[in-house]
Amino acid sequence: MVDYKTEAHNIYLTTHIMPVPKLRILGSVNMNMATAALDDVVMPDVSDRVVKLDGGTDLTHSDLGFEEMHDYSNLDYSLMRFALGLEYSLTSTTTFTVDGEYADLTDDEGYVYGVESGSYYVIRTGFRINF
Repeated sequence: MVDYKTEAHNIYLTTHIMPVPKLRILGSVNMNMATAALDDVVMPDVSDRVVKLDGGTDLTHSDLGFEEMHDYSNLDYSLMRFALGLEYSLTSTTTFTVDGEYADLTDDEGYVYGVESGSYYVIRTGFRINF
């Protein structure tokens, strides 16, 4: 049995404001932080055992070592996201929308695939038509 400890913290703040009847302003801030760690994995030594399976195969040649597993299975990251949007009602069925989002991921411990830090931003605009 190997212990795996995980901690996750999430903070989420969102707002919707209507300063005038035709305009709605939306905003959100999200922060996610997580850590996880695996204790050392200790496997029994089977190098001197001959284990016969269905076809007479033995496992003496198998490498069952997991000496580095606790290093590449650690997790430590934080993710910040900021979003802001506007919706303006042109008619009772048509709304113009524009919104933007920025996100930044900081990976403090390279997980299985290595360090995955990065950021992005996106701006979207369009019309919403209600039928």
